[in-house]
Amino acid sequence: MLAGQVSALWRYPVKSLLGISVAEAPLTAAGLLNDRAYAVIDVETGKIASAKRPQLWRKMLELSAAADADGGYGVRFPEGGVVALDDPALDARLSAFLGREVRLTAQAAATDALDRAVPEEVLDAGEGAEVQSTHLVLAQASPEGGFFDYAPFHVVTRASLDAVSRALGDDTILAQRYRANIVLDMPGAEPFAENGWIGRELRIGPDVTLTIIGATPRCAVPMLAHGDLPRAPGALTKLVEMNRIELPEFGPGLYPCLGAFATLTSAGVAAVNDAVELSDA
Repeated sequence: MLAGQVSALWRYPVKSLLGISVAEAPLTAAGLLNDRAYAVIDVETGKIASAKRPQLWRKMLELSAAADADGGYGVRFPEGGVVALDDPALDARLSAFLGREVRLTAQAAATDALDRAVPEEVLDAGEGAEVQSTHLVLAQASPEGGFFDYAPFHVVTRASLDAVSRALGDDTILAQRYRANIVLDMPGAEPFAENGWIGRELRIGPDVTLTIIGATPRCAVPMLAHGDLPRAPGALTKLVEMNRIELPEFGPGLYPCLGAFATLTSAGVAAVNDAVELSDA
């Protein structure tokens, strides 16, 4: 049985904005509490705005979620100041910053979708180029829906992150680039061990159990600048070299992967430094 501990927990209250590192959080069938609870809608198309289409939306990664003392959230703009998510002025402020008319929503629908630029084409043409995109319907493996790309939880091991960082000689290859909720320090894990965890249970602390349902394919987002983290094409290209696998649920071909998707089996509160055990295959 593979064992370790929780290294970090991340909450992303607004989809495609920078997230918040938290010491503990309730884990429910709808995900880590308040994770991807909001999304930005492109008014012209009705689609979810996402940095997965960097030509239009890479500036979203200059914005960060901010928590207030009362448990609410806001958007922190790079020029300064935080606008609360319930402030009527937020939509106009976001629209001006992003250069397109947008609105914030907390109402997820079964038809919610986004444009996912083909990552290899972004690498070839540049993040500002218009490239081919695929239509991604959200939350297809999320029992309670939401603004998740696929499943309500995304886990990654330090071993996998460190393997990419060492191969590149780049210490900015951090979990934030890959937007995982749960970062695991599993001393016995090989890099990209998550590929083989499908169907296994991940026990976190005394109460929480997740079931691993598949490896996580990577889009163009990890290579983009994230706030103070600079652009890092190697965050994607090195995965193309090191860890491409078949994912029949996403279609034919080989996908660069890092981390794994999971769903909830038993709810509870998870905390940084909680003990973690992965069931045997």
